[in-house]
Parts: sequence; structure tokens; C-alpha cells
Amino acid sequence: MTKISIVIPAYNAERYIGEALESVFAQTMAPYEIIVVDDGSTDRTAEIVRSFDKEVHYIKQQNQGVSVARNTGIQAATGDWIALLDSDDLLRPEKIERQIARIESTPNLVVVYSAFTFLYADGATVESPVFPAQNLWPALRYRTPILPSTAIIRRSALDEVGAFPVGIKYAEDWQIWLRLIRRYGKSAFQGVPESLTLYRCWDNNASRNFKPMAEATLGMLDTILLKDLTGLRRIIWKRRIEARFYYGIALSLRSIQDDHYWEFVIESFLQWPFCGSMIPAHRYLVFLHMLWTRMRSFRFCFRYWWPIRKCREHLMSENNGCCVNK
Repeated sequence: MTKISIVIPAYNAERYIGEALESVFAQTMAPYEIIVVDDGSTDRTAEIVRSFDKEVHYIKQQNQGVSVARNTGIQAATGDWIALLDSDDLLRPEKIERQIARIESTPNLVVVYSAFTFLYADGATVESPVFPAQNLWPALRYRTPILPSTAIIRRSALDEVGAFPVGIKYAEDWQIWLRLIRRYGKSAFQGVPESLTLYRCWDNNASRNFKPMAEATLGMLDTILLKDLTGLRRIIWKRRIEARFYYGIALSLRSIQDDHYWEFVIESFLQWPFCGSMIPAHRYLVFLHMLWTRMRSFRFCFRYWWPIRKCREHLMSENNGCCVNK
């Protein structure tokens, strides 16, 4: 019988941890064990978790970050598969059952993940389709399409590739997917097309914090993303990834009316002007719309049209006016 250990890191999670645990207990196929690692919470997290009596293995530690909390839970787990769940996300009732069926029908799998649904504060939902496993490589070089709360990972594989990296606040799961796919190949991954997880979007979501996400991505670009490439291939891949990354930042900045978006879209084209599987063709249309917007506020200023090319410095600096630091 497949034994699933659900590992939930929690930090000041009193607002949602109860709902997350209720979604676990509502599973049509019960997990082998449930582990909550309280990462130094100062609110009612402990009280709420303990209200579920002995059905939850509760671990309290000093605040050390989500990666350490996940690693603590994995070390304490006794199941042969680890299901990750963030404390503010929810599981559909059939999640464990559907994913165990995939695991038991395909013995060589290492990671089983699924589509998920964005859950907004006003109750609105938007489904995100599952990313095809056959396309995960080389897509994992430039994006992380697997949401941790959708994934179930073979415990022995985690033991082999190493724990979640500590010392970084974002993209730690991205590094795990990279290690696993380089070790086992994309055939060891399988996506379930049904949406089996609700990913809660709220104002303080870590994914909305531009600066730490930018630092993590740029740091990985300098290290793990391209470590197996050399020469011209490495240069081309680096420029393409930077072009995609800066384009995404430009869209985010424009959405919150920050004028720095122009700097980033210009840099995106200078790094890689072409479209393809990595950079969508509609970037050209978006650029034309941005250009039209700036022409409507026309200025006789060279830097208005050709900003100083310091995108990386703006992202990494603590003391500039760009909203990516907020």
C-alpha cells in the first residue's frame, strides 16, 4: 500500500491552517500521516493544530524559513511518498486518491503533480491547466510550472537529491524540480489533468514580492539553471532566459503603473529580440501598446525613450525608487 505523508510548514498561519487541515481530513483516501511543522509562530497556529487532537503530528521549531520547516517534516515522515501542502492552500477531496492511482499504475514515477485553481480573496477562481510532463525539460531552465501543493514526491528520491535549499526565501521548490529531473529525467514526472489543489491568492502572497523573487531567479541564472551548459549554448540560453524574465517584470510593473516597466521591456528585446517557445509572439504587440502609451505622454528627453540599462541593479539594489523593492 502506498503510504503518503502530508507535510505542512506553517508560520503564523492561524487564518488558514484550520481550513487546510480540514481539506486533508476530507480526502476520499486518507493519507498515511499528517505532519505540521510550526516554524516559530507567535499566533494561534499551535492551538488550532492541536485542536485536531492526535490525528496530526505537530512539531514546533524556531523560525528558520519554509525550506527548513519542510526538511524537518520530511525527516520526521515515515511514509514512502511526501505530499507537500502550504498552510494557506486547500486540497480537493479526491487529490490523494487520484495521485495514488497514478503512482501505483506507473511504478517508475518520482513526482506526480496536477492542475490547480487560483482562489482569490473575493471567492473568484481561475483554473491553471497542468503543464505537460513531456515538456518539463528544458522548460525548467526558465520557469517552474509545478506548484508545490500539487506535488507528491517519492521519499527515496528526495533523500538522494538532497533537502530543500536553505538560505533563500523563494524558488526553493524550483531547485528541487531541477535536481530531480536532471537525476531521473522527465519520464519520472507525471501530471494529472484535473485541478486537485486550490492555491490561495491574497495580498501578502510571497509570489507578489517582486524583489526577493527577482533575486532568487537571477541567482539561479548565475548558478544552477545553466550549470550543465558551456560556450555559445550557455550564452544563448542565458540571454533568452533574461529576455523572458525581464519581459515578465515589465508586465508586472506596468500592471501597477510603475514607469520602470519601459526599462525592462527595452532590456528584454536587447537580450533576445526573437519569439519562440520560451518568449511568446504577443510580446511584440505588448511592446507596441507600451510604445503607444509613452507616445501619448511624449517627452523631449533622451532617457525617457532610452533609459539607463541597469535592470539587474534595480532589482538587486535596496535603495532605489523602483517598486520591485516594495
